[in-house]
Amino acid sequence: MLNPKEVIVSITNRCNFKCKMCDISRNRIEELSTSQWQQVIKDIGSYGVQTIVFSGGEPLLREDIFDLISFTKDNSMGACLTSNGCLIDEEVAYKLRQAGVDVVNISVEGPRRIHDYLRGRGGYEKALIALENLRKNQIESTIATMVSRYNYKHLVYIVGLARQYGATTIKFQPFSKIFLNNRDGRDYFLFSDREISETEQIINRIISLCNDYAIATNPHSYLERIPFYLGRKYIDSNNACIALENSCPINSNGDIYPCWVRAEKDTLMGNLKENRFLNIWDSPRHRAIIEKIRKEGCPGCMMSCYDENFGRETIERRIVMNVRRLHKKGMREYARGIFKKWARRLRFYSSYRGSLKGIINRARVSLRKKNSVKVILTQKEIDNAIKEIEHIKKILKEELERSR
Repeated sequence: MLNPKEVIVSITNRCNFKCKMCDISRNRIEELSTSQWQQVIKDIGSYGVQTIVFSGGEPLLREDIFDLISFTKDNSMGACLTSNGCLIDEEVAYKLRQAGVDVVNISVEGPRRIHDYLRGRGGYEKALIALENLRKNQIESTIATMVSRYNYKHLVYIVGLARQYGATTIKFQPFSKIFLNNRDGRDYFLFSDREISETEQIINRIISLCNDYAIATNPHSYLERIPFYLGRKYIDSNNACIALENSCPINSNGDIYPCWVRAEKDTLMGNLKENRFLNIWDSPRHRAIIEKIRKEGCPGCMMSCYDENFGRETIERRIVMNVRRLHKKGMREYARGIFKKWARRLRFYSSYRGSLKGIINRARVSLRKKNSVKVILTQKEIDNAIKEIEHIKKILKEELERSR
C-alpha cells in the first residue's frame, strides 16, 4: 500500500451548532484520550504522513486540541483545523498560532441570512470574526462551503469574502447525504433541472473570479460537475479514487475506514486502541477492502478529498485562458499577476505542508520504507536546497511588493 499523504481525524462528534445539513453531533461515540491520540499521532508521523486534519463535530470543543496540534508539529507534520469559527476569538486564535497550526478551514455558506438559516443564529458574524482573528495572527485560512439548493445563488459572494478576509483557498463541496440521518430531508438540498443550468453559469463565474483574484479552489472539472451531481445525474468515478490510498479517515473512537462514504461495519479496517496505525494500514484486510471497493465500483461521492481525481486542467484550456488574460491586462500586469499568484501559492504550500526540512525528512522516512528505492540526501544537499528555496521566495516577495 502507498503511504497516505493526509490523515483526517474526526476528533469529536460534539458540536455547538445543529446544522440543517449535518447530524454528526447526534451520533455520539467515545473519544480517545489525549495520551492515546498522542501515541496515534506519533505513529502516523513515523509513517511519513504529511498532514493531519483535525475535524469534527467542532474540534475546538476538545480542551486538548492545542496540545494535539503542537504535538503534531513536533512530529514533523502539518496541522490543519476545520471549524465553524464560532469559538475562534482573539485568545483562541493566539493559542492556535502558538500551537503552530498551519491552516484553519472556516465554514461559510453564504450571506448572513443564508448562513444563519443553515447553521444557526449568530454563526455568520462569528465566522467572519474568526477569519479576521486568524488574519491578525497570520494564520492561513480557507473558506469551506457546502453547495446546495439553499445557497447556490450566493457562491460568488463567498469568493468576495475570501478576497476581503485574505483566505488563500475556497473549498466548494456539494451537499452529501452521509452527514444527514433523516433520509426524507435529503432531497431538499438537491437541484431541479433549472437550478442545474443556473449553477453552471455561476460556477463559470467563480472559476473566472478565483483566477483573477489568485484564490485557489477545487479543480475546474470538479466544480463543473457539482451541478449535475446535485441534480442526481450520474458521476463516473472510474473506480480509481486516489483518496482510498492518499487519505485516511479516523473517527473519535479510533476506528479507521477506507473513506467516510464507505464507513460501514464490513469496511472497518481496525481500531487504534487495539492495534498500531502502521499495522492496520499495511494489513491484508486493508488491501482486501480496497480491492473489493474497486471491483464493486464507487458511486463518486464528490467529497473534497475526491476532487483530486479530476486532476489538472487540460493544456489547451490553460493556453486559451492565459492568452485571454494577457490580451486583457497587457504583458506587465499579466507578469505581475503570475508572480503574485505563485507567491500566495508558495505561502500556502509552506504553511500547509510545513517547512522544507520537514518535507525532506518525511520524504526520507517514506523512501526508507520502499526497498526498491534508495535515496540518500547529505546535509550539504539539504542546506543547498533550503538556500535555493529561500532565494526563490525572496524574488517572489520582491515582485509581490512591486505589484501592490
